[in-house]
Amino acid sequence: MSNCCQTKSTTTAPSKLTIALCGNPNSGKTTLFNNLTGSNQKVGNWPGVTVEQKLGSYKKDNTVAIVDTPGIYSLSPFTIDEQIAHKYLMEGKPDLVINIVDSTNLERNLFLTSQLMELDVPVVVALNMQDEAKAKGIHINKDMLEEYFGCAFFAISAAKNQGIDELMAYCIAGNYQSKNHFVYSDAVEDAIKLLQPLTSTADNGRWTSLKLAEKDKTIIKMLNLDESQKQLVSTTHQTLKDTLGDIVSAQVAEQRYQKISAIVQKAQTIDTTGVKAEKAQRITEKIDKIVLNKWLAFPIFALIMSLVFVVSIGTLGGFLTDTINDSLTPWMQEVVNGWFANANVEWLRSLIVDGIIAGVMGVVGFVPQIMLLFGFIAILEASGYMSRIAFITDKLLNKIGLGGRSFVSMILGCGCSVPAIMATRTIKNINERNATITLTPFMPCSAKLAIISSFTTYILDGNALFAISFYFLSILAVILGGLIMKVFNRKKTNASDTFIMELPTYRAPAPTNVLKQMWERGRAFLIKAGTIIFTASVVLWLVQSFNFRFEFVTDANDSILAGIGKLIAPLFAPLGFNDGGYGWQYSVATLTGLAAKEVVVSTLEILLPAGLEGTISGLGAYSFVVYNLLTVPCVAAISASFTEQGNWKNGLKSVVFQLLAAYVVSLAIYQLGSLARDYTTEFVVSVSIIAIVFALYFAIRHIIKNRGCNCECDHCPHNATCTRDDRK
Repeated sequence: MSNCCQTKSTTTAPSKLTIALCGNPNSGKTTLFNNLTGSNQKVGNWPGVTVEQKLGSYKKDNTVAIVDTPGIYSLSPFTIDEQIAHKYLMEGKPDLVINIVDSTNLERNLFLTSQLMELDVPVVVALNMQDEAKAKGIHINKDMLEEYFGCAFFAISAAKNQGIDELMAYCIAGNYQSKNHFVYSDAVEDAIKLLQPLTSTADNGRWTSLKLAEKDKTIIKMLNLDESQKQLVSTTHQTLKDTLGDIVSAQVAEQRYQKISAIVQKAQTIDTTGVKAEKAQRITEKIDKIVLNKWLAFPIFALIMSLVFVVSIGTLGGFLTDTINDSLTPWMQEVVNGWFANANVEWLRSLIVDGIIAGVMGVVGFVPQIMLLFGFIAILEASGYMSRIAFITDKLLNKIGLGGRSFVSMILGCGCSVPAIMATRTIKNINERNATITLTPFMPCSAKLAIISSFTTYILDGNALFAISFYFLSILAVILGGLIMKVFNRKKTNASDTFIMELPTYRAPAPTNVLKQMWERGRAFLIKAGTIIFTASVVLWLVQSFNFRFEFVTDANDSILAGIGKLIAPLFAPLGFNDGGYGWQYSVATLTGLAAKEVVVSTLEILLPAGLEGTISGLGAYSFVVYNLLTVPCVAAISASFTEQGNWKNGLKSVVFQLLAAYVVSLAIYQLGSLARDYTTEFVVSVSIIAIVFALYFAIRHIIKNRGCNCECDHCPHNATCTRDDRK
């Protein structure tokens, strides 16, 4: 046995087993969970918080419960996810922990493994991603790892379902191997022994004593120590500081890393001779020199996204949507009209033709465009390019009070705002998290894409450049919104949030995975069309077909809905919604979008049976889309926003901010656009003058700051940050 470790007693599994899956983010933990549980799983919330909890039963033995804990890098928690995993492992008392380790990043992953060894719970290690490790020429001697750590190691590939049966057979059989914990410097070990009387009745005694030695506030609070016990902790910590230095936890972590590094050097060998991964890495490095170039990165990103929208919305996607809307929908309406040709039930015919078919098919027609768009996004994600975008945007987002994790949430927001908002729980800085929650709904989710597609197709001449402009306008809104929120939050202090992301090698996306994501997105959209949009279409037909005396009306202007719409229409008139004389219809559509943004399209299909053409000007239509792009999201996203921010005041601030941002931006677009249209020369001259004034201002400012200086050294006398005494 290695002299760096000590042995704990052997334990056996109970007849009914609860297994916790624990591992680093992106180690394949959730893939293993899905593989183990199949359809025998449910989703809830961890007690007391709104973080998603996944529970399941082993599909081959229902007496075995599987708990999927959030991905963590260590048992020293910072983010909400890490706190949840830490609390469950400390207090949830699982019978066994399966530690999933990414075999391609062994040294980093074993840091968490070494901490799990300190707990009073059996541990089995699953060396996952063995297929990828072999592809990179990595060979791991698991027998040697078992010697150092004491517990059993299994080589598996969760993605390819390899080695999992052997792993679970061992877990269910019990009689687990004894495990070892690291032995630290004499000063640390003496402190642990000194503090053990305080943790003798607590679970995970050694780990708790170690964290007390580090003066971990969470552990101190959990133990509810009295004054004399707190004094013992303080005295012990002071002794450690005198021996190890000011930051005891950092010294302990350094000792842990040194031991892990020594173990990995002995247990892992890498031979890249003839390995394809080595060639892939060289290709990746060459591509990254271009796509991560500080001058080319953003133009390349803009070009790629433009091509995605051109194909998805303009060419192929536009053709498929036109086929549905111009052929299939009219055919369905014609068939139903034929059924009721000789029947005297006008209200039923109108409900089906003008309500259900018009409302539901008005949204379903855009499913091909949405599926294509998310197919391209799936390709970008699987290829590794989206990780690069998060990397290059981190520095930019830091300037507006956000970070790389914020960008990850916003990318998720292109699918749906609800999971994107929930993903912000990994952001530990409260200001950054709340700002991200507020700004993420600005991104065009799949529901908003239906609005963009509809207006681009039928009013904005089918020009995909308009669709592209909405996407980049939302990014601009995020930047400006972040700057505004940073000004209001500048006096608040919170721990900074460091963004760490691995940049994977570029790889060809698996066609089956891309098609699966396209189908999942299309299916989710169709399910929503068959539930929320169907219900909304029926309700809308009712309120636009009956007046306040509940009499059936053939003119929608006499309906209940018209009365409501005419009441709020003046509020939206400055935004151009009444450009074509249909102001109340467009105003009502913005309200119904609270149920789901797709309902905006359904509402207009029902209220404007002749189609969108001619009902609003191009400028008014652009303003309308922008308003619905930036305004408050659907009820589900609003609810998630309130819940994740923790109190109703922050949630209300987000709603108010989104409403004001949408109104102000749409107002500026329509009013300035009207000036440019009606007074083109005057507008161009005014803009030119303003641009010249700004250019002169910054030029003069630069000259004054660097007046007459040709020195290029860092200690130039005009460099205000220079502290050199030899400045001339």
